[in-house]
Amino acid sequence: MNKLYRFFRFLPLATCCGFAAAGQALAAADPALSAQFQQQFNVQLQKAKVPGGAYAIVHQDQVLALGSYGVRAVGEPARVNPDTVFRLASVSKTFAGNLLVQLSQQGRLDLQQPLKAYVPELHLKNAQIEQQVNVESVLSQGSGFWAHAFEDLIEANKTPAEILPRLAELAPVCPPRRCYSYQNVLFGLLGRAAEQSTGKSYESLVTERVFSPLQMHNASYGLAGLLASRNKALPHERGGKGWRTVKPKANFYRFPAAAGVNASARDLSKYLIAMLGHRPDVFPPALLSQLQQPLVKMPGKPRWPVWQQYRNASAWYGRGWRMVQYGDDRLYYHAGVVDGYRPYIAYSPSTGYGLVLLTNAEADVTGKLAGWFWQQVLPGPQLAKQKQGTAKKGAK
Repeated sequence: MNKLYRFFRFLPLATCCGFAAAGQALAAADPALSAQFQQQFNVQLQKAKVPGGAYAIVHQDQVLALGSYGVRAVGEPARVNPDTVFRLASVSKTFAGNLLVQLSQQGRLDLQQPLKAYVPELHLKNAQIEQQVNVESVLSQGSGFWAHAFEDLIEANKTPAEILPRLAELAPVCPPRRCYSYQNVLFGLLGRAAEQSTGKSYESLVTERVFSPLQMHNASYGLAGLLASRNKALPHERGGKGWRTVKPKANFYRFPAAAGVNASARDLSKYLIAMLGHRPDVFPPALLSQLQQPLVKMPGKPRWPVWQQYRNASAWYGRGWRMVQYGDDRLYYHAGVVDGYRPYIAYSPSTGYGLVLLTNAEADVTGKLAGWFWQQVLPGPQLAKQKQGTAKKGAK
């Protein structure tokens, strides 16, 4: 899961709080988009010989398309469908952000408190650093330590109890919240913070506050949750000229806040509709506003061709979500790679669209598919210039 972050760093709120500006009407969904995307999906997965995958497209409060391709496991007849469960890898971090912001808004947890206040067994290099590294700096990938600290130990199948003492070796490379520094070990401790502040297990908290109210019936946590599903996609790694099925590993599952969720495309379509503001009973506007706030700027300019159209495009990490700021708008997203799975999720409040991509192999088809989709959906430079021109004219 060094792989967990490396692609999709660069994928956008038309306004504050994730809703279209007052009086700004959102365009109707393109009726041709779903069919075009299904074709792209089939072509890309077939070209890469990916065993199976699923996707969802939403627009506002509607699911426009649920699609699938291929098989759950090479050599087996069972087909992938929209209810097939995949590992979500680092997409799990968006659920952690959602939960911790909920707890903070209810006064159960203080994002500005040092992480050690909730995880007493955490020992960093000295007391000053322990006080500086607060919950929000870890949640927003701004802890200030070297990136991917001790992930090699997760890959080596070490347990959290074995890895945690090593964190005392960390030396800052910048002050907290001053530079982007992607972490999985530290991020995983946010689950402990939620447990300490509530007295409940992390998995039960997410189930009670997200999975159940959104009726994400196939969503679960951990290796046991994946294996318990009768309709699951098994992971694949390259073998010879194709892909071979491998046994799911427990390693990153041991850090549930960072990488513990399993879910289907149908589950995630409901999650996206809520993130677009259409389930205020579950995700109220105040919650979405905090989740959509950029906190830590990522280095460099976003690289996708769609972002080259905008002179001021910039990439950020917020409270569990990545985002790209382009003009006055933002796209929110997260993705990941872990042991034979490659998930992706994104939504754009300014257009009303959301996209889910799930595959059971690590071929980078999701990047190409997401790039194609957002190139069709997001406004091009001409529209961006028109919006800027209109704003300037109105200001005169």
